[in-house]
Amino acid sequence: MVQAGQRTIETADGALSLVPVNIDQLREIARYWPMELVKDPKSPGQYGLVFQQGEHEVHGVKLQPPDTAEADAKTFHHVNRVLIAAALPYYLEKRHRGVMVPCAYYKQKAPGLVETGFALFVGPDASSKSALEEPVRRMYDDRLGVGATPMIFDMAGAIARAQKDNRLPGMTVIGVDLRPRLAMGGLAMHFVIVGQQVVVVKTPLDESEAVWGCLVGAGFSTLPYAPMIPAGLPGVPPAGTARA
Repeated sequence: MVQAGQRTIETADGALSLVPVNIDQLREIARYWPMELVKDPKSPGQYGLVFQQGEHEVHGVKLQPPDTAEADAKTFHHVNRVLIAAALPYYLEKRHRGVMVPCAYYKQKAPGLVETGFALFVGPDASSKSALEEPVRRMYDDRLGVGATPMIFDMAGAIARAQKDNRLPGMTVIGVDLRPRLAMGGLAMHFVIVGQQVVVVKTPLDESEAVWGCLVGAGFSTLPYAPMIPAGLPGVPPAGTARA
């Protein structure tokens, strides 16, 4: 039976069915995200994941490569999107709660040079655990919330594992730094992970992207879909909503 609003993407590896997100999944995202999850009043069924309110921004951890020639950076940016998709099963193995938003970022630097790496944003749950020793396991907790550090480290490890297992080009990481969202440049945001559920959020959808075939190859056949953009709102956030 085809669910109302379902969309199917055909790939060389099989079909990926996207079904409308349910209200409980949206509530879980809103529960953990440091700012707000809002509806777009002009576009029913479209959402904004708020990264900025007034001068306050959500911070994330970026995995930064050396600057790259613009022509090569575009290729690396697409490979990074695929690597995130391939990393999802490995991250889910860690059974974290809370929200993880893994993005590929693209930042224009000097003329002809681009920085393109990974930006990891979290809304942690204090129950997220890690075998990391002190003080490493609390490296980001003070700024991003208790439980953030193991989530960040486990996603970074999942990306590295995906690169190795799929023999995809990997990047040299020269920095792992906490940065505000707008310092990252442009974000390619395909997924929001809430607990053990991956929600596809990319809009507009380009069905020709290699990301979707990689998802099917990683074992996903049906996922909830909530078209979502990184959003900003005017004004100051309510007390307690901005963790960074």
